[in-house]
Formats: sequence, C-alpha cells, structure tokens
Amino acid sequence: MDAINGASSGSLPRLRDVLRRQRRDSDPATDAPDLDFEYADSDGYFHELSELYSYSEIPEFETTKETFESSLEAHFHTTEWRALSDSQKRTYAMALLDRFEVVKPLDRISAVKSLLYLAHGNYAPGMEEGDLERNARENIFLMLEVGVYDAAVELLALEMEQGKGIYEGSKSNITIADNHNLRVCLSLLYVIVETVHREHPEDRPEWIERRKAFLKELQNAVIGDDMLTSLLFAMLLSFCNGSMPHYPIKKLLLLIWKTVLSMMGGMRELSEMKQQARVEAGLPPHFPEPQPSRPLVLPTAAYDPRGGEQAGPNSRNLGRPLSMISEADSIGEACAGGKMLEFRPKARKKDVEAFIESCRTKFGCFETGNSEQDLAGLPVPIQESIQVLKDHIYIPLSDVQVAQEEELEKQRALSFGKPVKLPERNTPTEQVYKTLLPNLPQYMIALLKVLLAAAPTSRSRNDSLNILVDVLPPEAPANIIESTQVSLDINRHKEIVVKAISAILLLLLKHLKVNHIYQFEYMSQHLVFANCIPLVLKFFNQNVMQYVAARNNFTALNFPNCVLYPQDMDASSDIVESSTTDSGYCWRNLFSCINLVRILQKLTKWKHFRTVMLVVFRSAPILKRALKVRHPMMQLYILKLLKVQTKYLGRNWRRSNMKTISAIYRKVRHHLHDDWAYGNDLDAKPWDFQQQEFALKACIEHFNSTYYLSEAQPSGNPFRGKLPPLDCNYLSVLGEQVHLSEAWKQKYEEWIEVEVFQMPRDWDSILQSPTAFMEAKAMEL
Repeated sequence: MDAINGASSGSLPRLRDVLRRQRRDSDPATDAPDLDFEYADSDGYFHELSELYSYSEIPEFETTKETFESSLEAHFHTTEWRALSDSQKRTYAMALLDRFEVVKPLDRISAVKSLLYLAHGNYAPGMEEGDLERNARENIFLMLEVGVYDAAVELLALEMEQGKGIYEGSKSNITIADNHNLRVCLSLLYVIVETVHREHPEDRPEWIERRKAFLKELQNAVIGDDMLTSLLFAMLLSFCNGSMPHYPIKKLLLLIWKTVLSMMGGMRELSEMKQQARVEAGLPPHFPEPQPSRPLVLPTAAYDPRGGEQAGPNSRNLGRPLSMISEADSIGEACAGGKMLEFRPKARKKDVEAFIESCRTKFGCFETGNSEQDLAGLPVPIQESIQVLKDHIYIPLSDVQVAQEEELEKQRALSFGKPVKLPERNTPTEQVYKTLLPNLPQYMIALLKVLLAAAPTSRSRNDSLNILVDVLPPEAPANIIESTQVSLDINRHKEIVVKAISAILLLLLKHLKVNHIYQFEYMSQHLVFANCIPLVLKFFNQNVMQYVAARNNFTALNFPNCVLYPQDMDASSDIVESSTTDSGYCWRNLFSCINLVRILQKLTKWKHFRTVMLVVFRSAPILKRALKVRHPMMQLYILKLLKVQTKYLGRNWRRSNMKTISAIYRKVRHHLHDDWAYGNDLDAKPWDFQQQEFALKACIEHFNSTYYLSEAQPSGNPFRGKLPPLDCNYLSVLGEQVHLSEAWKQKYEEWIEVEVFQMPRDWDSILQSPTAFMEAKAMEL
C-alpha cells in the first residue's frame, strides 16, 4: 500500500508538469512583453547604410578618405571640400568621371572611392549625424547632375566582364580581397539609391525635381536593353550557378531591394495605386468598415427557470424581423454591451450565388432570369439573410481582371483572325515584369537558394552556396577577440541577407498582384514549385523569440559610429558577444519574420492545394510557437495561416487549442458562409486541387503568350498558339506537291514492298469512306 502511495505521489508532480506544459503550448499569450515595433518599408537611414558594410570592411573607410584627400589636393591643393565653390565641386566631380574610362583598374577604382566618400557626406571624427546626412544629400544630387549614376552602372558592367572565369569552381577560398572593385561599385550605387529615394523636408525645389527624374531614370535601359534591375538579377543568377562565386551577395541583394522599392514604391504608393486601379475597374476604392458596426446576430434573452424570459435590453427585438429593427437600436445595444467588432466580415459573390441556388433547390423555386435579384418564393428570413450577404459582398480587383481576360478571349474568338486591341499598363511594375519574365523561374530559385543558405536552421553542406564572400577577412583571426568579432559579423551578415530576400519577394508579390493577378500567380506558382513553403516553415522551426531578440550588433563598429567616433579595435571590453535581451528586439529580424509570414499567407490564400501542403508539412505547431512573438501584425498573419488549415487538423486539435480558435475569432476578418472551423472537405479530393493548379497554369501561360510573346519563353502547351486549320479533304491533300528526300528515293522499291504490297488493304472501302478510315487509324494510334 505504501508503495502504491509512493508511486502516486511521485507521478503527481510529473502529471502537473505535463499539464502545465500543454497549457503553455496551447496558449499563444505568454508572459513575453509587447514589442514596440512599427512596421515600415525600411529602417532608418543610417541603420540601412550600416547594414551595407560588414565589420571586416571598417579599415577601408580610412583608406577611402585618404584616397579622396590625395585626389582633391592634386586638383585644388586643398583637402577641405567645403571650401570649394559650386563650380569647383562640379568640375572635380566631372574630372572623377573622366577617370572612369582610363585603362588602369586602380585609377578607376580610386575615382569611385572618392565619389563614395562624397556620397557618405565627407565624414570626419566629431561630426554630427545630421550634418553628415545633409552633406551626403547635397553631394549626391550634385553627382546626379553630372551623370555619375550612368557611369557607375557602366563601370559595374565592366568589372563584371573582367571577373568572368577567374573564380569559377572555387568557393571556399574567396574573401573580401577578391571582390574589392565590385564592392566599391555596388556600395556607390546603393548609397545613391538609398539616399535619393527617401524624401527629406529640407530638400530644395531643384532636388525634388531631380529626385523624380532619377526615379523615372531607374526604369530606363542602361546596358543595351537591360535596366539596372535585370543586370543585378543576372549577377544573382551567375552567383548561384557557380560561374561568379566571388560576387558580394549581401550588397547585391540590398541594391536589388532598394532599386525595386524606388521604382515601384512602398506601402503608401502601393495603397494609392490599388485604390486607383479599383476605381478604374468600377469598384469602390476600399471595403467600407463603418464604426461602430451593426451586429449580424441579435443576442437572445436569457431564460428564467422561475417562469418566462428575463426582460433584457434586447427583449423588445425578439421575434421581430430584421427589417423592422432600426439601425440606432442595434448600434445602441451593441455599444451598451461594450463589445464591438474590430472588422466587418466579407462575402464572396460566388458564395452568395451558390447560397441562393441552394435555397431555390431546397424550397422548390424556379429561376426566372436574374438569379441574384429574383428571390420570389423564398421565405422572408431567407431573403433577409441573402440581403445581409449582399451588403457584405467584396469584389476583389483580381476577379475583375480575370473577367476582363475572359471577355478579351471571347472577342478574340469572334474576331476571326483580326487583331484585338489589348489593354496597356504603363507602370513601373509592368516594366519590371517584362524585364524579369524570360528568366523569372531561375530568379526565384536563386533567391530561395540564397535564403536557404542564410537560414539559421540550415546546415552547411559542401554543395551549398558560399554567401560569406563579403564577410571573411583576407587573414584568419589572430586571437579570441577577432574570432568573436568575425563570428558575430557572420551571424549579422546572414540576418541582413534574409531581410533583403524577404523584402524583395514580398515587394514583388504585392505590386504584381495590383498590376495584374496573373503576373502575381505566375511568380507565386514558381515560388511554390521551388519549395518556398517548406523553406519558410523550416525557417520558423526554431526559437523565434530568441531570433527576434538576437543582438548580433556591435554599435561602435556600425556606420557612421565607426568613422565619427573611432575606437580602439583591440579593446576587449568593447567586444559584445551575440546574446539575447529580454527588453528589446532586433528590427531587421522582426521585419524579416513578418515578411516571411506574409509571403506564406499570400502563397496559400484561397489555394486549397497549397493549404493542404501546410497541413502535410505539420506547420500548425511551428506557427503556434511563432505566436509567442507579441506583435499584432505578425500574430494576425500567423492566425490567418492557422485559420485556413483548421478544418483539416481534426477535432482533437481544435479541442486542445480553443484559445487559438478564440484568438482567430477576435482578430481575423471572417467571410460569411466560411465554415473554416468545423467544416469538412470530404468531397474535395487532392487531385481536384491539382486540377485547379493545372488550370491556373494554363491561364497564366496563355496570358504571357498573349501580352509578352517576345519576352516569354515558349509555352509548354502546343495548342495555345494559333494553329492553321487542318485540311481533311483527301483530294486536296493528294494534290499537294510533296518533296521527297534522296535517301527515300533510293529505297523507294523497298518501301513499296513493305508498306504497300505486304500490307493488305481494302482500297475500295477507303475511297468510299475516307472518314471511317481516318478514325480507324486514329484508334490504332
């Protein structure tokens, strides 16, 4: 008996631990503090510039300054840039441009380094950051005036050509010394783009006009027919296929991100473009969300067991049709209850039509013409519910675009070969899509390969990409201090790479979806085919709280602190190891996590086959752990991803995760008639979902072949092109002139013997019924 009691007392604490652990895992709300993080297109100006440089490049700042001072002294016998007049500054900048065309590479790079020093604002110890930014903007607008941008792009293309074949096949032995010239050219272009695309309240009127002209200039061809964006993506492709393993991948990705951001615009510009596109399509600019919102379901009165019903505030509305209840009554009752909806539910038009059709079938009504307006014969409560659904209908811009393409296809079919005028889209997004279309699948694979190599959960392999070519110093660390600094720099470098790739993918997806839905679907399909979904889930299969709070930064070594307040690099007390903090977060890591969650949500939205992929890869526990990051935006998109797969997770999962279900109800917008929590998709088979993907792929190929026949690759569907009609008249076919080869003429007698004399055929029946003969031959094939 004592043994049993001892066993029971020993197992009770373990049982409590198990229950406590289950409760902690099922509750997304943890004791972690709320993060005071404001999501934006990018971080602050100097934060973005500091991430351009690794800590191994800090000694080059001093050499860049010395190069500029020696060059300026050779021209004007002074090292003070501020002492020169505007005409002298312009003359010096043009003299540096002339040195771009000299034969010696050292002279060319010296001129680029001098311009880079000017672009950084002529930094000097003790200068204020505000003065540094003002000087940088003034110098950069001067450089744009004399044509530094075009010359820098041409010089970048020249350095690309000179580096071909030198480092091919060698991955592990490449350091920052092997890509010095490329790093300087990319840094100059990045600083120019990053500075100009930001608006500043102190800009002069001529600078504002020059800024607008520069943003338009980014859309122009610079090398042949290629824009800067296509040139940079080509460099990315060369890096990933191993032909150019020495390219500085971090600077390359950051420049791609900021170039695309400058051309297409950020969140504010995207919202304006979306509203304008909806208005042009005949839709309201946005989905109306009045506050306070009218409750859709009236609360019932509580039942009193002592007799009758309790007279509650809503008792006078019981039994009254919804049409007889005033707006003021329902709003006042909702306000009195203190519970308001944070959103207004939506309804899809096809769901409303399906509901009306099912009601007609159920109540035996006949369709007279207009299926949406004709509600004769339906009960009054059903008609009121249909009216509620109609009041919440939201028509996406994508539905209008798909309907326009279907109407255009009908016009093309009825035109009998005559050309049909296609709609024109003269937007920066359209220019980028045309440029990337021929190699878009390869570009998506390249981005995901680099993302895989930079993910903290990935293991290094021999065949993986070496993304540390612009981090590793030429010499190995000599002591523990240098080794710690290099290790911290590597972790920081990987975080910046993840940040840039996630921003590029999300930016392209959002803008392509507004420009045209098939452009968005084309990119989305290739991301899915390249295993983007499991890759993002693999990224989140870690301690996300620790990743968000990681501090792989050394403030004293960040730009511009390293040049404005130089310190002793050998001071061991200043070396800060990578650690986590309880009271803060890393901006770029939280930015990357939110971007990756939003990418995952965009790829799976209204795509049942991809939602099933989330279930197959067991994403629910991974996403639930990410809910511990206390930021509303990240939690919202994680809850959206959990919502779409709830119906596939089973009753046991729903029973043990009721707090997650409640969080979805509170924070995520719902669609009426969406049985996401308890619906069963037993009628939908996996191959039905695959057929949807194949049909979507066929529509995308037809769209690309229609609008971008010269840019798009040859379609894999041979029946999408315009084929000549088949001549089925055997007389005209036999009357055609046939050219026979010499080899066939030499073996003519052998062919007659085998194919004619030895093959028994009823020539009379063939001549009487050629159609039956062709059908018989088709059956044989």
